[in-house]
Amino acid sequence: MTPTNAKRENLLLNIIFNIVAPSVTFSKLDDLLEKVDLEGALSPTQILIIAVSMPLAYGIYDYIVRRNVNLFSILGFANVGLTGLIGVLALDGLWVAVKEASLPAIFGILVLASAKTEKPLIRTIFYNPDVIDVDKIDGIVTERNEESAFEKLFSLATLLFIVSSVFSVVMNFVLARILVTSSGGTELFNEQMGRMTWISYIVIVIPGMAISIVAMWKLYAGIMKLTGLKFEELMHPHHSEK
Repeated sequence: MTPTNAKRENLLLNIIFNIVAPSVTFSKLDDLLEKVDLEGALSPTQILIIAVSMPLAYGIYDYIVRRNVNLFSILGFANVGLTGLIGVLALDGLWVAVKEASLPAIFGILVLASAKTEKPLIRTIFYNPDVIDVDKIDGIVTERNEESAFEKLFSLATLLFIVSSVFSVVMNFVLARILVTSSGGTELFNEQMGRMTWISYIVIVIPGMAISIVAMWKLYAGIMKLTGLKFEELMHPHHSEK
């Protein structure tokens, strides 16, 4: 199955299995077990394993259904998996802050490092030939001798992505240091991780997504100005027809 014919991802399931379910498992599963007279039935480590399995299971399911690797599931598994490792090893909360800051830092470094390569990551994200009519746009840009201005648009999008990554690194570290004060492997650690997971999506992920949307819009608006195309004309034919 090719990407163009792949089924659309179920956004609700993505959010549930990669964000909501692990967060609730961390923070509320102990309370639920206590209410049904099963207090102590699961250790904090076992609860961590359950939380880790959710994004992993969804990522496998999504690959089977759509034959596409789910980036959010990979990130969710890496995030919860590292949290589980911290819990199993009973490490200090400082390592949670380091872990939370490292993921956006790695992503930002990859975007920056790939900027001068043949396949910049920012182009893979925003200028995917399965979505954007790359051949038509490149042809018009070449015809109008706008290659330099065209490259500056991607440089601006890369810069905005780096700003978003730096913001996420700083805020993730600070938030983790404030909210996670206990060592791994304890009920309190699980509760604090669950609380931090949903709070971070409000104070970090949403602003970060806003910056990314600005980067995307500035790129597409710039391309429309350079080529004279309308937004729907930027899309690959199989998308614009829909």
